[in-house]
Amino acid sequence: MAPRTRREARMLRAAAANGASAASVAAAADSTEQASGDDFSTGQHPTTAASANDSSRRPESYPTRRDRRAASSSRSSRRGGAGSKSRAAAVGAGAGAAAAGTAGAAHNAARNASHDRADRRAANDRGTDRTDDRSPAEHEPARARRHSSRLGEAFPGLVGWTSLSTLLPGVGLLRTRFRPAGLIIFGLFALAIVSGLLYLLIKGPVRAVSMVVGNPSLLNFLAIAAVVVGVVWILVIVVSHLGLRRGHRYTPWQNKLAGVLVVSLALIIGIPLGVGSVYARVQSSTVSSLFGDSTGKSMGADELWADKPYINVFLMGRDNGDDREGTRPDTMLVASIDTKTGNAALISVPRNLAFPIFPEGSELAKAWPDGFRPSGDSSEDLINAVWQWGEQNQDAIGDTHGLEPGMWATMQAVQGSLGLNLDYWASVDMAGFEDVVDAIGGVKIDVERPIPMGGGKSMSGVPNKVYGWVDPGEQTLKGKDALWYVRSREGSDNYDRMCRQQRMLKTTLEQIDPQELAAAYPKLANSATKNIATSIPQNEIPAFIELAVAMQKGDVTTVQINNDVTPTYNPDFDVLHKWILGEVKGASNGEETPQPTNDGSDSSDKKESSEDEASDEETTDTAAGDTGDEGADSSESEVPGEPNAEGKCYPQGFKPGDSFPGYPGPNAGDQG
Repeated sequence: MAPRTRREARMLRAAAANGASAASVAAAADSTEQASGDDFSTGQHPTTAASANDSSRRPESYPTRRDRRAASSSRSSRRGGAGSKSRAAAVGAGAGAAAAGTAGAAHNAARNASHDRADRRAANDRGTDRTDDRSPAEHEPARARRHSSRLGEAFPGLVGWTSLSTLLPGVGLLRTRFRPAGLIIFGLFALAIVSGLLYLLIKGPVRAVSMVVGNPSLLNFLAIAAVVVGVVWILVIVVSHLGLRRGHRYTPWQNKLAGVLVVSLALIIGIPLGVGSVYARVQSSTVSSLFGDSTGKSMGADELWADKPYINVFLMGRDNGDDREGTRPDTMLVASIDTKTGNAALISVPRNLAFPIFPEGSELAKAWPDGFRPSGDSSEDLINAVWQWGEQNQDAIGDTHGLEPGMWATMQAVQGSLGLNLDYWASVDMAGFEDVVDAIGGVKIDVERPIPMGGGKSMSGVPNKVYGWVDPGEQTLKGKDALWYVRSREGSDNYDRMCRQQRMLKTTLEQIDPQELAAAYPKLANSATKNIATSIPQNEIPAFIELAVAMQKGDVTTVQINNDVTPTYNPDFDVLHKWILGEVKGASNGEETPQPTNDGSDSSDKKESSEDEASDEETTDTAAGDTGDEGADSSESEVPGEPNAEGKCYPQGFKPGDSFPGYPGPNAGDQG
């Protein structure tokens, strides 16, 4: 019988090799086909059925190819052994039984071959399934299975979480493998914010800030901390961004935008913290250089001055010009400030106040029991001459408490003459005044008349040239023009000059912009350490900051000492003391400045005072004389040194709209 298939051919060759007959081989083939037919009759492919049988017997871990070959060899051996036993029995029983045994062996061999092919197909199918179904731990983290494989699809999330990580450091790390670090960083950030808010609520914004800016040690710590926090914050942004990119694909333009985003966010964090660090170092250096050593713990205004209704601060403008010999007081004021309301009386001390007296019991009071009278001449023995005398007679002054002899002697003269105890002092050189005005962007003011730059006479009596003008009208005065507005004496008098000084101080205080001051602070601080000196200790800085804020909200009253109060050429200090006390109390209550209580003097007294002023101007090198009309009707003139209803200042005898001698016209400016 001819074989019908290749399989039957292989079976016939195998049977022939074993000595089996063709009939036995045919019977084995029919038996195999019947088994296959049974498989198809159940709706399963033979391979599938074999796979199902195998899978029901196999454990969950799939065998390797080597394991399958070993199992197949074992089955073949068992079946081959059974066939050998059958052939042995057939020899004893007869040729028919031998033929049947041979047919059984052929049938088993064919079935084993079929099973081997089915096993290989099932193994291939299971290999594909295992590749798809392998556990996440074998390849990548479980989080990666959720990542999108579509190009650029995750870009909005990348931008959003990176930006959020800038606002809330550590949040972006929560979506990466650095989740524990993200929790720690975000927790520290939240703790710092909550602690800062609680400190602000407990202390109040003004006191909280003042406690920081007045402490050099704390400022140095904050300067270092700002740098460290900035570096860590930027690293958190970068690491968060890289972690969020993991497992995603982006287009080239998205990669470029992501880089720009990270750099921009790093600058947003780094620049403010870097500038803050620089400002903290500058402030620390300024506080250490400008203010005195701490005398105790830092306190607020209500604690420091709990038993003091007023504090008196002596303010002095010092003129160290090239044409000057040493330091000369150019401007002297006393600010008497209510420590509860911030209302203040700004008292101008006339430079031509003659025969000043000193506090009772002081060394200077013992040296000058009848007042300062080195020459006995009211045109020379003036309060602004005390400085130079003190520098030349240091032995007569006694203990200066660490101050310059001239400064101490001048303060003693102001304290005794006004009847006020001076609690603090501050002096400013003229260069420092220019820097302050420039730092706040200038002072907007309506200049009432032409103001000469220069003029007056030198120490040798030679007239100085007028080299420029400050034009009248509303304008913003920069440092140099503002300085000449407050110091010019050409064609003026002391009272008009003091009025302009007080007007400038009040206007400047009203226009101070914290943002402009902050922008110019490094330059301003550098100028302050060179041109400003003060007795305020470091631990009292917070109290003065609180007081300055209160003053900006309160009322500042200007107080002028003129001949209507007491004759400046021969003052009655008892009358002056009583009047000053009334002015201070009135300013504290927010009342308008009352008119002088002393009717002063008759016309002859005024004439003598005017002559004394002119003599003083020649002696002190700063004026060309008084242009006021000595015979002017008092009913047509304002009180000397008092601003008019518009708040403007004019010399006696000068009326708004009058021409000013020597003024060339608008836009004359600085002709030097």
